[in-house]
Amino acid sequence: MRAARIRNIIAVAILVLAAEAPARAASEQFVYWPYVTDGGEYRRVPYPKEAGHLSALAGSEIVIEARRAQVSYWPITREFITDVGHGKPVDGTVEVIGSGETRTAADDVYTVWYPAGLGAGPAQLVRGAAAEKLYAEYVSAARDAATKEQQYQRIVAEHQAAAEAWIKLAGTRQLKDMPPPPPDLTVEPPAPFNAYASEPRRAAILKLPEGSYGLRMRDRDGQIIAGSERTLEVFAPIDQAVGYVLRPQDRWTRPAVSFSPQDTIYTTARADIFLQPVPVVEYASRDFTRLFDPQSFETSDTEATIWVPRPGGDQLSSSASLAVWRGTTQIGSLQSKGYRVNQLAGAGRGYTIEQFSTKGGTLQPDFQAMRLDRQIPGDRIGLVEEPNGSVSGNREFIIVNTPPLWLVFVPAFIPLIIGFAKQLYLRRARGIRRRPVPERDLLKPAAGSATFKETTKKAAVSVANGRT
Repeated sequence: MRAARIRNIIAVAILVLAAEAPARAASEQFVYWPYVTDGGEYRRVPYPKEAGHLSALAGSEIVIEARRAQVSYWPITREFITDVGHGKPVDGTVEVIGSGETRTAADDVYTVWYPAGLGAGPAQLVRGAAAEKLYAEYVSAARDAATKEQQYQRIVAEHQAAAEAWIKLAGTRQLKDMPPPPPDLTVEPPAPFNAYASEPRRAAILKLPEGSYGLRMRDRDGQIIAGSERTLEVFAPIDQAVGYVLRPQDRWTRPAVSFSPQDTIYTTARADIFLQPVPVVEYASRDFTRLFDPQSFETSDTEATIWVPRPGGDQLSSSASLAVWRGTTQIGSLQSKGYRVNQLAGAGRGYTIEQFSTKGGTLQPDFQAMRLDRQIPGDRIGLVEEPNGSVSGNREFIIVNTPPLWLVFVPAFIPLIIGFAKQLYLRRARGIRRRPVPERDLLKPAAGSATFKETTKKAAVSVANGRT
């Protein structure tokens, strides 16, 4: 009871601090709000002064914008929260200081283009006249797609209404008086339109090599804006290699990755594996983590590194093949092909993965990969580049022998076996337990003993004497 009361007091105290601390700490300050990329997507990241230096990838284009916004401390997550969405944009000229030289970042119009849809694939920063042209084409294509979708939905609704009217009429007339039913709907639905482009804006855009730079903004009068002097750390990859995305045939929607060259690939040989080679690069974890989360100051190991797909969405050569070795002997060579997943009918809702063929249609493969048969007894794989024959992306390949499936159910039967053995023992113990012996029987000698024989002899003599 006492412990529960203490927990309630602590919970109330936390809620009070969480509600009051931001109100006490809230203040307006200069906040950088750049668009940065990790090579795959662009994100806006707020940088209050408490977040420290700004971070960016070397060779990537970043957009520098700033706002005056309310900043408050949130004790629950130990972060400074910025209300940049309601902040006031700061107009000024961005200056970059590096190698003893100060230069002004030129303003330009930009748009962020998502060809596969917002958050569904790599993003591109398009600038200048190309950005305005791309946005105009995007708006036109989006309107055309919306119009086609509306027309298709109208056709579907009209067909559905005609079918329902025919069914209703069938309930009131004889079959011989019925008109023919509406024909099947043969109109193909329009292709989905998923692309997205942000509205063009004008801002300072930077593209810098690796290094540490000074960053500041000047107002229209040429004065340095208070709070705008920061440090911009631009970091580059430490190393590069070839990684793999692994898609087991029996769970292709849950792929695994092997990006580090020191990784070992384990398989149970239960299903085929689809391998997608990916160019990867290595970054220092502390730098890459701060790219999208600048307030993550705590790191368990400052020397730790992380392997991620290479920025820019570069693809490996289509002529590369996946070689499979057994010891020092190459036993197979696999080419990259397109595959499509086909859903099976029935209650099981299974699927098959088959090699994709366009056959003149508009469908696209679900993924490109190299299919490694589960029966291939290889112990090492590597990517062979043609025509020079160089090998990269070597991985040790180990097949793990899994125990028989029936062993999975053994633990469930252990309690039953123990209970049965215990009951058998108790029944046996009760069966052999001796019954209580009456007191008069305790005085009787046991048959066959010396006392029994002597007692029998005396009784016989007594009987004989009595008779005589």
